[in-house]
Amino acid sequence: MSPLTLEDQVIVALRRITRAIDLHSRGLMQEINLTAPQLASLQTIARLQPITVGALAKSIHLSQATLTGILSRLESRNLVTRGRRGQDKRTVVVELTEEGQ
Repeated sequence: MSPLTLEDQVIVALRRITRAIDLHSRGLMQEINLTAPQLASLQTIARLQPITVGALAKSIHLSQATLTGILSRLESRNLVTRGRRGQDKRTVVVELTEEGQ
């Protein structure tokens, strides 16, 4: 069997790194009982709050429809609040609750 090329070695190493990160992330998410998208949402809200649902969706690269479900689950756990602000009552703003901080 011929030795792996440098490119193949890099690909194998990247796969191992990706797998290790995935396993570590799964363990963390089980500890805190949050999914990766929920955690990404909370981290982004913490950094940019108050933030509109549209801006949050763009920031974490999810559709607003997908994010609405995520926010509903976070809201049911009292980690975030959603509300309408300003003149345009269609705009929904998200913030962390004290428990979500």
